[in-house]
Amino acid sequence: MKRPPLLIRSRQRGLSIVEVLVSLVIGLVVVGAVLLSYITSGQTNKLQAAYAQMNEDAQVGLQILSRDLQLAGYAQPTSMDPATFQFGRTYSGHAVFGCDTGFVAANTTGAVACAGAGSPAIEVVYEADLSNSVPHSSGVPSDCLGAALTQDTTATPFFYLTHNRYYVSVSTLGRSELHCASKLGNSGGALVDNVETMKIWYGEANPADKRQIVRYVSAANVLDPTFAHVVSVRVCLLMRSAEPVLSAEDPANYFDCDSVAQVSADRFARRAYFTTTALRNKMTF
Repeated sequence: MKRPPLLIRSRQRGLSIVEVLVSLVIGLVVVGAVLLSYITSGQTNKLQAAYAQMNEDAQVGLQILSRDLQLAGYAQPTSMDPATFQFGRTYSGHAVFGCDTGFVAANTTGAVACAGAGSPAIEVVYEADLSNSVPHSSGVPSDCLGAALTQDTTATPFFYLTHNRYYVSVSTLGRSELHCASKLGNSGGALVDNVETMKIWYGEANPADKRQIVRYVSAANVLDPTFAHVVSVRVCLLMRSAEPVLSAEDPANYFDCDSVAQVSADRFARRAYFTTTALRNKMTF
C-alpha cells in the first residue's frame, strides 16, 4: 500500500546555523579585503597626486627664480676702454642682494633694507627690455608681476631697470606662497602656492679669479656687502601639500632645506627642491 504524498518524508533540508555563520564570515572577509584594497588604493592615489602637485609647483617656482638669476646684472654695453678692453654699461650696480631675515618693505621705491626677523629674500636687478621681459600693453618692459617699468634717466642712453624682489609670505587664506614685489611700489603678488620656506646660498668667487667659486654662504656671511663677488646662487624651496594627505601608516619624515630630518606632525606632505644658477653676466666681468 502506498503512503499518502503528505506523509512522504522530504529529502530536502536547509542549512545549519554553523554553515550560515561560516558563509557570513567568509563573505565578510572577502568584502573587508575589497574595502581595504579600495581604501589603500585611494590613499595611495591621493598621496601621489599631492607629490605630483608639489613637483609641478616647485618646478614653476625654481624656473621663475632661475630665469631671473640668469639675467641678473645684465646691461647693454655703451662703450669700451681700449686699454683694458672693459665695456662700459648702462648699469654697473649690484646684480643680486639678499637678506636672511627678509626685507623691511619689498615694494619700497628705494633701496631695500634687511628686516630684524623673517624668512630669506632676494633682489634680482638687471636691465629689462622687450626680449627678456613680458612686454606691457603700453609697449615697455615689465617687472616680475607684469607692471610697466619706467625709464632710468641716470645714464645715457635711457634704459629700463628692474628690481625683482622674491620672498615667502602667508596669504589671507593662511597659505604660504612665493611672492614677488618690485621697486615700483606695488603691493607684491603671489607667484606659486604652498611654498613653505625659501632658503638661499650665495656662491662667492675668488677675487683673483672671478670664475672660481670658493664657497656658498648665507646672505649674512657674504664678505662684500655689495655682493660684488657673488657669481652663483643656490635656492631651496620647501614645498607643502595643499591639504593633509598623510595617514597614520604613511611615513611622516622628510628632509628640510638644510638636509635635516624632520617629522610632519600635521599630516601635510613636504619635500625640499634645489637648484643652482650661475649669474652669467657676472662670470665674464
